[in-house]
Amino acid sequence: MLSFKLSITAAIVAALALFTYTEACERGLSWGTEDILGTKMGKGYVSWYWHWQDAANKYLDQRGLEFVPCFWGPKYQDKWNQRKKEMAHDLPKHILAFNEPEIPGQANMGPKHAARLFMQEIQPYAKKGVKLSSPQMVYKLDWLETFMDECDKLGCQIDFMALHWYGTHKDLTAFKKWISSVHKRFNRPIWVTEYGITSAAGASQQDIKNFHMKATTWMEQTGYVQRASWLGCFKVNSPPDSYASNKNAFFNGNGSLRDLAYWYIYTSGSNSKRDTIPHHRHQRSLPGMVHVPRSGVVHTDLDGATIIDDEDTFEPYQDIVECDDYCQLRKASIEKFEAKYGRLVDEEADDDEEATKA
Repeated sequence: MLSFKLSITAAIVAALALFTYTEACERGLSWGTEDILGTKMGKGYVSWYWHWQDAANKYLDQRGLEFVPCFWGPKYQDKWNQRKKEMAHDLPKHILAFNEPEIPGQANMGPKHAARLFMQEIQPYAKKGVKLSSPQMVYKLDWLETFMDECDKLGCQIDFMALHWYGTHKDLTAFKKWISSVHKRFNRPIWVTEYGITSAAGASQQDIKNFHMKATTWMEQTGYVQRASWLGCFKVNSPPDSYASNKNAFFNGNGSLRDLAYWYIYTSGSNSKRDTIPHHRHQRSLPGMVHVPRSGVVHTDLDGATIIDDEDTFEPYQDIVECDDYCQLRKASIEKFEAKYGRLVDEEADDDEEATKA
């Protein structure tokens, strides 16, 4: 009888675990532009946003989006101290940890130091019911494993794994493998807090949109990617840096939304739950897009006004890079882990690869 009861209990626990991994993937915003552009955003299918170190955006808050604060790392300790003061009277539901700690130009910390800092600065919020992320990783699985092991010793609470991905529009397979490998290894829900196409990929606007739609739809089908935020909250000819393509942008120069943003914000994905959300004009990314010489795609805003996406004024990228340094490091990191643990996930060809074979 005891064995039977234990079996029932185990089955219930397994079922509950499965339930937590079948939540809809919520679309979000990686907000890094001026706050006033928040007035241009409708809520649509976007439910949350985050900023690397700054405070909440009142315009996005007015639209009912959940703000997720982030402790970028020691470089912005003063910003984090301000967030802590705000959280003392406005407790968030989630907190994001260190931004790309394995990258020298970013948070740049060793995993054991990061675990100790996590315990000091972020862990106290777990006792208040806040869900906490892992550091937001680019490629280094062994860094993440050391951090998680140290966290186990110290008593960190890591509720979900946070990841970034940048690469070429041709490599949806690499995008899937990075995310699914981390999920398989650490068995926690995933947030993809940045994803986009690099400048060196040399992608056209349509290339980027095709990747964006496929990647977003795939995440919504996994059952374990809980949230995702495309790096697009900037004006097309004012990107935050030269690494990510300016064509990832959601905004034109005058602040109007580009066609890519309309698909992301107002077009339902494959998840059937999205189709139950009422919106009078949610199919905003038009299949019969019109291209205008010396300009961009023509589409219509929510008020019916015609919008012509700004022309891309950047010079075409001359030296196309199919797999840059971080792509190669990420690939090597996964291969190293698979040599140690066996294959983490089976690779699946993306649609373009299948079409080529056919």
